[in-house]
Amino acid sequence: MSSDLQTITALVVVALTAAWFIRRAIVKRKNPGCGSDCGAVSPQMRKLQERLKQR
Repeated sequence: MSSDLQTITALVVVALTAAWFIRRAIVKRKNPGCGSDCGAVSPQMRKLQERLKQR
């Protein structure tokens, strides 16, 4: 593999990785708070969240 091809391939991989990180950061900012990434949530907390959503 020539050094030019390796350089281009490395730049493409870096660009794709950077785009993926930026996309993840933007998506997480749109849904602040717990979202679906929380661990176990108690039933009382779920009831409180539902009441707050209704307001």
